[in-house]
Amino acid sequence: MAGIYIHIPFCRTKCHYCDFYKSTDFGAKYDFLMALGKEISSRKGELGYELVESVYFGGGTPSVLQAGEIHDLIELIRSAFILREDAEITLEANPDDLTEGFLHDLSKTGINRLSIGIQSFNDRDLKAMNRRHNAEQAVNCVKNAIQAGFLNISIDLIYGLPGQSLSDWEMNLKQAVSLETDHISAYHLTYHKGTVFYTYLKAGKIAEIPDELSFDQFKLLKHRLEESGYEHYEISNFARNGKYSRHNRSYWERKNYLGFGPSAHSYDRLTRRWNVSGLRKYLLALENNGTYWNNEILSPQDQYNDYMITSLRTKWGISDTCLTDDFAERFGQYFRQEAEPFIAAGQMHLSGGSYTLSDEGLFISDKIMEKLLYVEE
Repeated sequence: MAGIYIHIPFCRTKCHYCDFYKSTDFGAKYDFLMALGKEISSRKGELGYELVESVYFGGGTPSVLQAGEIHDLIELIRSAFILREDAEITLEANPDDLTEGFLHDLSKTGINRLSIGIQSFNDRDLKAMNRRHNAEQAVNCVKNAIQAGFLNISIDLIYGLPGQSLSDWEMNLKQAVSLETDHISAYHLTYHKGTVFYTYLKAGKIAEIPDELSFDQFKLLKHRLEESGYEHYEISNFARNGKYSRHNRSYWERKNYLGFGPSAHSYDRLTRRWNVSGLRKYLLALENNGTYWNNEILSPQDQYNDYMITSLRTKWGISDTCLTDDFAERFGQYFRQEAEPFIAAGQMHLSGGSYTLSDEGLFISDKIMEKLLYVEE
């Protein structure tokens, strides 16, 4: 089974925390859709007869497209690849785009899952992040989406925001749970270089919250959602009723996926490919039948590191059998040796032949993964 990712780069405004590639050049939208269609058509043989189980429209802000444009892209994908009959087709969306009329039209396009970028139910935080919507719109758009027939809905939240107290975060979680969506993604704020928040941080205009408060917010997140019936299946993701994100699982399980649009990545375990990030460079290359991507062949070391980083994020963890069967002996030996201190510290568990992270381990996962990376001397 494979996945397809479509990067829609357009945003009406730029959020202060976001480091994904985006553009406010809406004058190029028509040319972009033509170029995107050309890229999809030109790569239709890359998956052969492999079934596609998920299609994901990310960005940027895919919900700035018209429903008809989304429908046409889905139909183009269906003509170029073999979609599973029950394929998960996700659209990332901003709350202010999800009007009743748009949701009605969207329900006829083939989109069957929404990932809504709410980020916070606190108007102060939304303003600080430069989000376009307010808390009332966030609540109403979820209710309207359910009324429009969308039963597979995920909402995104951010914690660790400047000035965010534990009670502020608890209010967010209470509101999120009350909406009864089957999936919630919650990410700790990262100060990425090049973002407004990063600039503010370096200038002393804002400050990171203390590590202890960050960990308390993470523990509260896990406790509140699990007591409400959500399964914590990946560092930042929680699901009820088995509604895991099929598309994200394809990344974590090292399945093949194709990425279309500027900055999109493709992967087949042996190679990785990425498109140019600049919208104009992408358009010019497609127009002139030029090269718009770079690629690399993954070394055995790269393949091990990819497996370790993606699998350890999940509740299923690292399989000792997989380490033995899929990788050279030196990689398995290295992992087991480096994992021992984390097991001893209670930050990692070994059970049933699988290595998984504890709650504390999940919170410091970046540090643990950095230690477990295999680097040639």
